[in-house]
Amino acid sequence: MVIVDEMNLHMLEKIMHMEKSGIQIIYILTDSVAVRARFKFRSRIYPVQANIRSLLRHDIVDEIICCVSSLPEKYISEIKEVCRQFGVSLLVPPNIELSGLAIERTRFIGNFSFHVLETSPRKRDIFVLKTFVEMAFASMALFVLSPLLLLIALTIKSTSAGPVIFRQQRVGLRGRKFYIYKFRTMNADAERMKSALKEYNESDGPAFKIKNDPRVTAFGRILRKTGLDEIPQFYNVVKGEMSLIGPRPMLPNEVSEQQEWQLKRMCIKPGITCTWQIQHDRNKVSFEKWMRLDRDYVENWSVGTDLRIFFSTIKSIFVARGI
Repeated sequence: MVIVDEMNLHMLEKIMHMEKSGIQIIYILTDSVAVRARFKFRSRIYPVQANIRSLLRHDIVDEIICCVSSLPEKYISEIKEVCRQFGVSLLVPPNIELSGLAIERTRFIGNFSFHVLETSPRKRDIFVLKTFVEMAFASMALFVLSPLLLLIALTIKSTSAGPVIFRQQRVGLRGRKFYIYKFRTMNADAERMKSALKEYNESDGPAFKIKNDPRVTAFGRILRKTGLDEIPQFYNVVKGEMSLIGPRPMLPNEVSEQQEWQLKRMCIKPGITCTWQIQHDRNKVSFEKWMRLDRDYVENWSVGTDLRIFFSTIKSIFVARGI
């Protein structure tokens, strides 16, 4: 999302033409007639006072770039709060004063420099290293565990009708949709049966949880108890759609029902395991607490936290209480 005035129209023009910058401009916020006329067929254009919260909630926006000479102090404060709430990076030219958020670094887009104000750890160098290490680990795990994966696949195929792998659309980083992979633990017609079981939902939020779900197969209960049904998600990690550790990806309809403060959990890639998974009897954890655990993870992420969650997850597998 770019906020631009007429004096900086040339800046927006150059950014749009820089393919190597990797930037795709989804929204332009401007009150300039000249800017509107120049870019009316190249992006969605809204006035500067548009409801940014609504736009961020219903579309994929990673960054807000200010290509302006000045902004009212009140408007600046509102943008900072929106970025903090959604975990969106804010890029501002050096001439604009922004108090209240620490400037993490300076970034160049072409010849233009911007101060970057981060509200999540996703752009830190150490967080990039986390992604690399996790992808390498997931690749190695898929290779080493391949005999076990084959054995599980053969058992699923021989004990119940239906495919071995369950594929379902989930919502990931910034609202990007992708397909998650799991070993099938339910009957083949589980999705069809879901509507008939809604009255038994034990979750106090939009998520669907039933402790003794009648759709789960006998072997599926073993897989769930040990967490082995999650192993195919290592493939999601290798593809770059997920992390080993991060907030669990939710269904599109569940995300649409979330409150605004809960959406910051999506400012990093979703994970196979996180703080909620290692809670004792996690299914009794309220939906609000689950969301607060995820938000706390995002806002206070560290290597130490990831290591603690990783080893706690391994421990939970050995005591067979699932992840």
